[in-house]
Amino acid sequence: MGRLDELKAAKTRSDLAKLLHFTPKGLAYVLYKTPAADKYSIFTIPKKGGGERRIEAPEPRLKLLQTQLAAVLYDCLEEIESETPNRRSISHGYHRGRSIVTNAVPHRRHRYVLNIDLSDFFGTINFGRVRGFFIKDSNFALTDEAATTIAQIACHEGRLPQGSPCSPVISNLIARILDVRLARLAKSTGCTYTRYVDDLTFSTAQRTFPPKLAKKIATSPHKWRLMRSLRDEIKNAGFKINTAKTRMQICGSRQEATGLVINEKINISQPAYRTIRSMTHTLFSTGKYFVPGGELDPSGAPKWISELAPLEGRLAHLYFVKARRDRSEQLNKRENFKTPRAVKELYRRFLFYKYCVAPEAPLIVTEGKTDVMYLKSALKARGALHPQLASEEKGKSKRQIRFLPASYMNNTVLELGSSASQLTKLIESYSNRLKLYRHRPLSAPVIVIADNDDGVDRILKAANKRSELEVKAGTPQCMFHIVDNLYLVKTPHVGEKAKTCIEDLFSDRLKSQKVKGKPFDIKKDHGDETSYGKSRFAEEVVAKLAQAPDFAGFEPLLNAIEGAISDYSSRMMNKERSAALIGT
Repeated sequence: MGRLDELKAAKTRSDLAKLLHFTPKGLAYVLYKTPAADKYSIFTIPKKGGGERRIEAPEPRLKLLQTQLAAVLYDCLEEIESETPNRRSISHGYHRGRSIVTNAVPHRRHRYVLNIDLSDFFGTINFGRVRGFFIKDSNFALTDEAATTIAQIACHEGRLPQGSPCSPVISNLIARILDVRLARLAKSTGCTYTRYVDDLTFSTAQRTFPPKLAKKIATSPHKWRLMRSLRDEIKNAGFKINTAKTRMQICGSRQEATGLVINEKINISQPAYRTIRSMTHTLFSTGKYFVPGGELDPSGAPKWISELAPLEGRLAHLYFVKARRDRSEQLNKRENFKTPRAVKELYRRFLFYKYCVAPEAPLIVTEGKTDVMYLKSALKARGALHPQLASEEKGKSKRQIRFLPASYMNNTVLELGSSASQLTKLIESYSNRLKLYRHRPLSAPVIVIADNDDGVDRILKAANKRSELEVKAGTPQCMFHIVDNLYLVKTPHVGEKAKTCIEDLFSDRLKSQKVKGKPFDIKKDHGDETSYGKSRFAEEVVAKLAQAPDFAGFEPLLNAIEGAISDYSSRMMNKERSAALIGT
């Protein structure tokens, strides 16, 4: 049974609760017992073009409920779209596998590009529209009780709130009728139409723009008037036009769709790129930057901030577009496409600043993602014995350290977190990379964790060369300071065994566990027909079966990590003390 059929089979509130992995009592508590004033936190954020955007963030239990509903509805939407594949390319916002880039591609190299903005997109979709849609739409045809419950989960103050996980997918479902009508109108006039959330784009390569859609205002040659046929389709679908943002872009000037330049190739505008680059270099020099058009301080001047998230979002967007991350790696290779070096280097420098130059907490860098999974499980089991690594908060263990995420960006841009060769390169280049930043707080240590096996020799050679160390694989000591805030911790000896890997630290009980009748092979990453490897060991054995005694062998490793943190804290205190003495 598909997800759409499962939803249609949910006739009652209790049925819907089970589909969303809630108990009926739990769903009722979230919807009807939680006071209305406690359901959302309301705040504003500055808009790019000025003004403020109201965000309504649901409380954790309601957010979980909305997230579960969104997951079901996204699956339903994909099932519906699979029946009409020609319509899949119309809407691009909040769709899996689609983006502002895929929205812009159909409009490349067109003579005319018309942008229309819808006003208060989520706000125009009220409780009655949500409920009525799920009852009347032929794809759903839900019962009154199920549709009403969905509307109660999704709406706040009688409409879809901006900040809810399910507002995007519900708005896309309801806006499908708008897309069908506008796509039909565009086709009849020889135009291309796409929508990205509330941003509508029409374009054509014709010599004149179809007068059925828009006409130039004679008294104001740079302004265009939308024609009644277009206005009525939008109005009849239940949406409103923000006339202040309607604009026509003509070949010869810079043409944009969803903020991307589309004249020849999909690109970021040069002013936008220069702004991002300037913000980044200012951060590297001062530790602060300001967002053009963003918040102002009490004096009315731009507010300088040190938070990295706003800038990281812009850099990720820049890299996504410039590196054509909207396309498959196979297509980029086939067309011999290469990411511009300057863009990749700018993003790499930012990521290095975030994780190594100005870390918020001690950072752990490992050879692979399974090592991270092991260490997180070990801290969960034995964190109480290591207060510098984990603390108790409301009965739960909270980590005091961070792990470098095993993400695509960290692997391909920062080039860290997936191999011993990357760790070697980090150690070799660390000091020189730090010199690229005038602002170097080095607020916490960066701790490299390496298996003390046959592959460790290159890492140790790099560490010895960059420091005054004489470390070998057989050296019993585990923790070493290399340079600045960089430390190396190698896996400890296990009994008389000097060359070890992190899996050697687990109990024999855990390593002897079989999965589907297969034994664990410590030398394999993914396993084969005869045995299973490290990935499955981490996911199915360590994560599910491990108990505190199984992590006893991790004590020397956890002690070494704590030792690195303590050593760096002492070095920082001595440095501050010396600076104070010089100043007196």
